[in-house]
Amino acid sequence: MNISIIGSGNMAWHLAHKLKQSGNKILQITGRNEQTAIALAEEVNAVPNFLLQNIDVESELILFCVKDDAIQEIAVSGFKTEAIVAHTSGFRSKNLLENCSPNFGIFYPLQTMKKGMEIPFENIPFLVEGSNDTTTQALQNLALELSKNVHQVSELQRQYIHVAAVFANNFTNHLYELAENLLSEHHSSLDILRPLLAQSAQNVQHTSPAKLQTGPAARKDMFTIEEHLKLLSSHEELTKIYSILTESILRSREIQE
Repeated sequence: MNISIIGSGNMAWHLAHKLKQSGNKILQITGRNEQTAIALAEEVNAVPNFLLQNIDVESELILFCVKDDAIQEIAVSGFKTEAIVAHTSGFRSKNLLENCSPNFGIFYPLQTMKKGMEIPFENIPFLVEGSNDTTTQALQNLALELSKNVHQVSELQRQYIHVAAVFANNFTNHLYELAENLLSEHHSSLDILRPLLAQSAQNVQHTSPAKLQTGPAARKDMFTIEEHLKLLSSHEELTKIYSILTESILRSREIQE
């Protein structure tokens, strides 16, 4: 498939490389940042481009790998094509693109992407939607070139999946950051927790998190909880977060009992 990509950030970098490796032709990389657009274009033997109106007319798919707000900007810019247009947002509606083409949809890989990192794609969930059967099938077939874990979902399903991913991944990573900061304050490092984090990540691959919950709140160990809160008394934000999560775990245990 002849593909043009709008964007030159993390998502664009990974998809451009993987789509090229799977046998597709990356025609253009369009980006506001000339430096990153040129660099990515060179890596995938594409042409750098900086204007929407100059997107290659040979493109069969135009993939919007840009921030959510930028999708809206492009959608109302007057850009028109008969090619398939799809964006990679986990939350925004495919209907943002309805004025760009009659053939529009979603091509969303559910994975954290950082430019330059090696990420195995074969098991990444790809969520696809299309404005018509032909578009949906084309996006599904393309996703299957990259992963064996492809799902046609409704918009509402995708949005709930996205919210769940924020809880499971983004919030969890922020808690890692808070833990690292706390350890650093007391002359230790996150390395002391890495075996624990690795084991927890492994456990949840095959078991419901509800069955894996441990710790003071899961045991209803109020003495330890109170002592922890004393230690955190000089950290107002950490105290709030600790208390909210503890209360949530306690409520969850009550429901399960």
